[in-house]
Amino acid sequence: MPLVRPVALAGGATIAIVTPSWPGPGLLPDRFDRAVSALRAAGFVPRPMPHARLVGDGVRGWLAGSPAERVADLHRAFADPEVAAVLIAIGGDHSAQLLEELDFELIRANPKVFCGYSDSTVLLHAVHAATGLVTCYGPALLPEFGDLDGPAPETVRHFTAVTGRSRPAGALPRFGWTSVEDRAETDAAGRPRRREVPEPRRILRPGRATGPLLAGCLPSLRHLVGTRWRAEHAGRILAIEVPDGGYHVADADADLTLLRNTGVLGELAGLVIGRTPGWSAEEIAQLDACALEATRGYRLPVLGGLEFGHVSPMCTLPIGVRATLDGDELTIDEPAVREPAVSESGGIQRLSR
Repeated sequence: MPLVRPVALAGGATIAIVTPSWPGPGLLPDRFDRAVSALRAAGFVPRPMPHARLVGDGVRGWLAGSPAERVADLHRAFADPEVAAVLIAIGGDHSAQLLEELDFELIRANPKVFCGYSDSTVLLHAVHAATGLVTCYGPALLPEFGDLDGPAPETVRHFTAVTGRSRPAGALPRFGWTSVEDRAETDAAGRPRRREVPEPRRILRPGRATGPLLAGCLPSLRHLVGTRWRAEHAGRILAIEVPDGGYHVADADADLTLLRNTGVLGELAGLVIGRTPGWSAEEIAQLDACALEATRGYRLPVLGGLEFGHVSPMCTLPIGVRATLDGDELTIDEPAVREPAVSESGGIQRLSR
């Protein structure tokens, strides 16, 4: 399927906010308001969709409304000509409930920057597979923009480097610090999360590979196995990462085995593993061993410790564009966005952060 690039974000761009799974905005109103203010301070115009703050009824209080309500917000966001980007508020575990009802033709006809991570993997992959749209595995509203001290500047800079200009973003930056403390605990204490020394990048299997990039959360990929919404993996560089809280090395081992047994790992050109959210050195070493075991017999390079996913700061990985994995470096070789046509470009100002 031909690759579809959304228009690059301009200064003052309107960003729709959707909540396709867990009702974080409704359950954490202070963090939501703070995140909206931070997004506005970053130069954007936030536009929460009608059901973005909804909390489901007592039967399904873990959801931000019914599937129909959540789908309606996505459709409204993509159909609105004033909206330049669709930003997912937060993850969860139930975005897959929306797949059957999504109007992929509407999305294809109205390509926009579409960004999130974690459970949003399901939507990002499905939209890319069905429409060819370049989607972005990057910051979400509540986690990244809702921190007490605001979003990490490095996170915002890389997001705008990928989405705000129509040229390749180049090599992913290296961040010399990380924050992995539980946000609920630090919010309750009224303090920002502490900065820590991060885990290093690790060449687990050396080599060089070039191919379209595909990024996602490891357990979220389960929701796509065997479905018609699964993205093509052949010849791609797959970047996977693990969630924070309640997910352990044994879980990652099982999920990597699933990817091997379904043939995914054997199709890849390269494999990248993101930084882990607060795992010990022993757990990281175990994860590295599991990744090598799961890719045994395959001549693909494997890199660990890349700066994306459930850690801060985080990079934005554009799904579908060509990238190169070489040693301990991942480079984005193509633009993720395009310049607007003349009819689309009246009075806009390109982002330059």
